[in-house]
Amino acid sequence: MYTGSSAFTAYGSLVVNGTHDIRFPNVYYNEGGDYNPATGVYTARVPGVYWFSATVAKALNTDVDRVPCWMKVNSFNKIYLYTDPMDNENDRDGYSSTGSAAFRLQAGDRVQVGSCTHEESIYNHQATHFSGFLIKPDF
Repeated sequence: MYTGSSAFTAYGSLVVNGTHDIRFPNVYYNEGGDYNPATGVYTARVPGVYWFSATVAKALNTDVDRVPCWMKVNSFNKIYLYTDPMDNENDRDGYSSTGSAAFRLQAGDRVQVGSCTHEESIYNHQATHFSGFLIKPDF
């Protein structure tokens, strides 16, 4: 049974306590309420095909080379977000990594951005964001 649409866009970044997972606390849009800004987790309410995209931006003037992260489904790493444009250590430039993917999800499946290293250097602004939406529900 179809139970409505689902789509969200959230931005900013905060580290979930005790993890390397990121939550995006500022919500532009959350049709269906399936994204939880307190945890950074999207929970599928409707089984079907979904599209997700995440961009993680490294803050300017931080003394780390890169900020690699993963888009995860049910805690399993799926899409790697990684950029190292200078290919050297300790550059202070800002840049971003983006990953997008379609997933077939069942009700209750969870999608989030995490396993980030150097998460303290992620730019906490609109340049860091996470979005997703239901493409086609399973009937």
